[in-house]
Parts: sequence; C-alpha cells; structure tokens
Amino acid sequence: MNTKIDVAIIGAGPYGLSLAAHLNAAGVEHRVFGAPMEAWRSHMPPGMHLKSTGESSNLFDPHSVFTLEDFSREKGLDYHSSRLPVKLETFIAYGRAFQQRFAPRVEPKQLVALSAADRGYALGFDSGETVTAKRVVLAIGVVPFKHTPSALADLPAALASHSSDWGSLDRLEGKEVTVLGGGSSALDIAALLTMRGAAVTIVSRSPRVIFYSPPGPDPSLLRRLISPSSGLGGGWPLRICADAPQLIHLLPDRMRHAILTKTLGPAGGYFIRDQVERNATLKLARTIAQAEEHGGRMRLTTVGADGARETIESDHIVAATGYRVDLRRLGFLDDSALQRIRTVDHSPILNANFESSAPGLYFVGLASARSFGPVMRFVVGADRPARRLGRLLPKSLLRRPISISAAIPEN
Repeated sequence: MNTKIDVAIIGAGPYGLSLAAHLNAAGVEHRVFGAPMEAWRSHMPPGMHLKSTGESSNLFDPHSVFTLEDFSREKGLDYHSSRLPVKLETFIAYGRAFQQRFAPRVEPKQLVALSAADRGYALGFDSGETVTAKRVVLAIGVVPFKHTPSALADLPAALASHSSDWGSLDRLEGKEVTVLGGGSSALDIAALLTMRGAAVTIVSRSPRVIFYSPPGPDPSLLRRLISPSSGLGGGWPLRICADAPQLIHLLPDRMRHAILTKTLGPAGGYFIRDQVERNATLKLARTIAQAEEHGGRMRLTTVGADGARETIESDHIVAATGYRVDLRRLGFLDDSALQRIRTVDHSPILNANFESSAPGLYFVGLASARSFGPVMRFVVGADRPARRLGRLLPKSLLRRPISISAAIPEN
C-alpha cells in the first residue's frame, strides 16, 4: 500500500519531536518515523550525563510549556538550570514524556529507501510500507555518521567498537579497555568503565585532556554584559552561535567551517574529572600507527610527539572518535537522490530554510551544522529549525507541488 502525506519526519529525537510539536500545533498533516529517543536510549551508556546544562536541554513545543524543569518538577527530580548535570536517564524520560504529549503517534519504523517521486519523495520502510511525502525532513541525529579510524575498520566487533555502539557497558566490566579520544564521549565512557572495575587507558592526539570548569557564583551585571550566557556557554562568540544561526548561514563556507571546527572542542564534564584522573591511564599526544588482533586481544601501536613508539594491549578498544557528516553513508538515499543534493565535503548545502538543493528535502541537526554552525550539534539547536519549519511548511504546502530539478554536482 502506498500512502500519501504532506510531511514525513525521519527521526524521533529532540529535533524530530520538536518539529512534530510545531506541525501538530499548525494542523499540518505529517507522520514521524523512528523509535522515540533511540540514540539516547540505545547508543549511550546508562549513568552518563549530558554535556549541556539543564536550561540547554529542553525540547521545544510552540509555547514552551513543557521544559525539562517542568518535567523535573512534576516527577520530583532534582533540577537546576546550570549547577546540576543532567542525568541521561532523566533526559530520556523527559523526551518520552514530551513525545507522548506533542507527538503521540510516532511510528518506530526504519527508513530503508528514499527516492524522488512525482510531486515529492517515495519512502520505503522496513515494515514493507511505502509512503509518498510532499516534504521530507531528515532529523536523523549523529549515529549514522559515526567516525572510526581506518586502522580499526576491519577489526572484529568483539574487539573494537565505536562509542555509539554501546548502551550498557556490562560486557566490558572488569576488562582492560583502551579508549580512543579526548572528548566528552571518551571521558564519560572511561569514567563509567573505571567505576565497573575496568582498567582503562585513554589514548588521545591532544597533548592534554580538558574538563569544563564547575559553575561559579552568579556573575555580576558587568560580567554578564562582557560575557553573556547562552545555550552553548558564556561569551559573545558562543552567544552569536547559539542565538543567530541564520547569521552564521550568511557567512562564506570557509568561515562557517572554521567556526564549526574551532568552537567547543573536545572536553569532559567537571563532575567526572576526579574519577578519570585518579583511575584511568592517560596516553596523550599520540597517533595510531597500527591496530591488530593478537591472541584474542587487541594490540595498539601508537606514536608519540617525539616519534617514539609504544604498544598497548587490551581486551577491547572503544573509538570515541566522534562523527563526520557524509551523506554517502545514508544507505536509504539512492544514487539519483544523492546526485540532486549539492554538498561540500559530503555535507548538504542548505538554504536559510534548512532545505537542500533537492526541493522539499530538509536536513536538521548535525547534518545542518555545516550551514548553520555548532549549535546544530546540540539539543538546544532544535529550537530554530522547529520554529522556522513550523512556520514555513504550512505555507509552502499551499503552493504548487515541487518539481525535482536536474542533478547538481558536488562543490
């Protein structure tokens, strides 16, 4: 059976659910596909905390009537806008409650095929259903874009994995584990593993591991003027990135890319610093020369800044090496669909309305960060596309149907 709808939202995380809340309020016919909060439930270990503060961890309904603070108050949970780290379990429960209120008909189906069709796009799902949608919003999060060093690419999953492959860490309890990376995912997993009795070695290219500072006293008025707060942190650069992604969009690509790569680099939460520094072994300023299986264990050869080599053996390697947007990794996009999307470094080039060069196909979240800046890597960034598309889509659907343009080569 082929069902026709106005809007299909692919993904039921913070970006997809926030947009669904706005489309519901606007009376736009739409369907949301994906397991609610799936990346948070299945690809992050229990016991983790969010990188963002409480006030930066909201989902967005049109009238801001259900924030994380509202949810915490209802459930009798501890909450502070900036002084208490947000527990992963609390955020997942909040996301599910938001979904039940504002997007109650989410369908846990996986998109397996997307292709251009007359007056829109044909979507095929693992359930066997086919849907034709006039507009498609890809709110697919970060997991499809996980980046693993090439040295680990051909190793068995039992010995090497990406940090996003893990929910529960029970299987690594008491093991010797090498964690690659120096960002929040690496440090969070390292901390949790040491709490489970694992012997953890952290290997990072950076010469030092950075942790965010704990919150200080409330700033003075002068301090707030000099270094205003924002959903991304303190200071005018972060305030602009958080509050003005449309301004970032106006910049040349090379400037946007520089802002994206140099803003909010790898760092861990202050609340795990002591656990990591006391219990994990740090091997810093090192690159990977080779990774191989040896006697049912992993043997990792690293090279230091002075050229000296060192071999590290462990039961398992976890690559907490981040995410790189590359549309070629989206198996549901057929070649004709890919060819119609203009890209730079395989990231989609989007207009001010989050629309790609394939008319009616939109990207939000991490996939939109190359066009709108670092805020799209965080939960707080879900506000802008939800509000903008919540206004735009009802109007655009009143216009004549879209037509699919000829293929546009990558920049």
